[in-house]
Amino acid sequence: MKMKLNRREMLLSGAALASMPAVGGSFLSTQLAAAQTASRSITNSKAQIDAYMGAPVERATAPNGAITNKRLLDGIDKVAYREPTIEQPADGIWVFGAYGLAPTAIIDTDEGLIAFDTGDTKHDGELIFEALRTVSKKPVKAIIYGHSHTCYGAGVLAEGNDDVMVIGHPNLNAVVAQNAGGAPAFYPEIGPYLTARVLTQFNAFMPDSGPDAWVVPFNFTHGDLAFIPVNTPVEDGQEMTVLGQRFQFFTKYGSDDKVHTTVWMPDRKILFTTMLWSSPPQLYSLRGDVFRDPREWIAGLKFNRDLQPEVLISAAARPVVGKDNVESVLGGYLDGASFVLDQTLRGILGGKGPDQLRHLVKFPDYLNETPNNLQNYGEISTYPPAIHYQCVGWYDNDAANLKKVSPEDEAARLVPLMGGRDAVLAAAREALGKNEYAWAVQLVNYLYKLDPQDAEVRQVKADALRQMAYVSTGANDRAHLMTQALALEGKVTLPRLIPPAAEVIAASPAAYVDYFRVRIDPEKSGETDRVLRFDFSDGNSVGLHIRRAVAEFVASPDEHYRQPDIVLAMAGETWAKIYLSQATPAELIASGEIEVAGDGAEAARVIDLFDLYSPEKAVVIPPAAYSSQR
Repeated sequence: MKMKLNRREMLLSGAALASMPAVGGSFLSTQLAAAQTASRSITNSKAQIDAYMGAPVERATAPNGAITNKRLLDGIDKVAYREPTIEQPADGIWVFGAYGLAPTAIIDTDEGLIAFDTGDTKHDGELIFEALRTVSKKPVKAIIYGHSHTCYGAGVLAEGNDDVMVIGHPNLNAVVAQNAGGAPAFYPEIGPYLTARVLTQFNAFMPDSGPDAWVVPFNFTHGDLAFIPVNTPVEDGQEMTVLGQRFQFFTKYGSDDKVHTTVWMPDRKILFTTMLWSSPPQLYSLRGDVFRDPREWIAGLKFNRDLQPEVLISAAARPVVGKDNVESVLGGYLDGASFVLDQTLRGILGGKGPDQLRHLVKFPDYLNETPNNLQNYGEISTYPPAIHYQCVGWYDNDAANLKKVSPEDEAARLVPLMGGRDAVLAAAREALGKNEYAWAVQLVNYLYKLDPQDAEVRQVKADALRQMAYVSTGANDRAHLMTQALALEGKVTLPRLIPPAAEVIAASPAAYVDYFRVRIDPEKSGETDRVLRFDFSDGNSVGLHIRRAVAEFVASPDEHYRQPDIVLAMAGETWAKIYLSQATPAELIASGEIEVAGDGAEAARVIDLFDLYSPEKAVVIPPAAYSSQR
């Protein structure tokens, strides 16, 4: 007789199977025991002892004096550029490496030159152009943007000719405009926080030479932009002849942003791609970013592989020449990306939480043999937690973690149990002596949370972070570790927030009224219930409805259920002064820069309910600074 179970009964029967005790001899208990054994093989697998916890590491000194993991120096020159270099992977094609964050390729034709990517800033473009003139005097007549991060030297390469053909993803111009206010963020309101982290990631606070210097020159540069908008957008699969050369363009897949363009020269079997990097796919960036779906990157790599190119020119690595070499490199790189995703999902099925996953997912030796799997940019231990957060959230399914005490309260309770400050500090120093740097910094961090100004504590934490930086291979990891060590020692000052430039705010004041809402201080706002309307000189009108602890952005004041209590008329430049805390509302009203219909004193009081930037501490970076965002 067949049993019919509804969905609820099936779920309950499955739950019963998963929770029933193992009873010797029964079929179900045998299956359950096997399942539990398989689960334990994942959940109880011992984390490998790594470089941060005492594993032997051979150190070396980079040419600029930086102390680093020798494994990095042994492999980096095979896949990345550490000094300006011009290569010629195929006839009539030059690759200019280390003139900017990413390589630029130049294709020579009888009719002129075609550039693939143009640098991160106008300055990058100038360096590339100067180098280009050592190999060719022809003009650049066409530009192809591989992605949105390296399109800011175009005007230099085009020698000011804005009519040059610029080929790229149909959405690239919009992405560039969107990123003008700061680092890309899922919630643009927190752009200033992520922009500050960009500076750390790109070595902005590290010395150029000496033991604490950067090793891989992913340097942050800022300055003017020379962006030329895409004027020849291409669709996925579109073919086009450019300066006598036949190309096919593919826009379906992305990696670190969503507006990538893969370029294929079918007659020559040459592929220009943004999918192959000098380091494993950056599935999470320590600066913070919107989620990078590994499946999309993996699909793009499969597509690249299946074209069977004979020459691969990457926007993020050295070229690969020879069909067999390309197939081998792409295959190992693809398998590395697949390994990180699949083993993370396997770990989740085995009950691993975010912190456990970072110790579980480690490349086997054979994947480390693929040159481009050298973890010289990011280290894969930082990727699994991001995947966990995306597909499961922060909760690791351990109910003990649902209502944890605050980190400060935890430290205040643990330190006495561990014997007090001196005992914890001694234990941290002992861990340092054993090269257990990760444990040392975890211990001393309890003391740091209790008194971040304790000089001894700061130095021990700095010592641990510095030693971790010395043995790391990832440029991102080294940057965060070393930069914070230097800050603890008072050698650099790290901004927590970097607001957008005034001209960016002035150009879109309505958007920044919206972002302003998250700065309301609920302790100050009390019982306030006011609707402010902002009439800007560009013709746009928006509002804020402050209801006690919440400020609602009102995109269309005429349609809001309440009429404004106060109307403020001003230019976008004036709103930028308020947003950046460069002047008080009362000052701007008194000077006439803000015209008020209603109670001016009350308008100033309401705006003063919002958090201020500290003008003397704020680091305001021009828009060009936001281009280096891998």
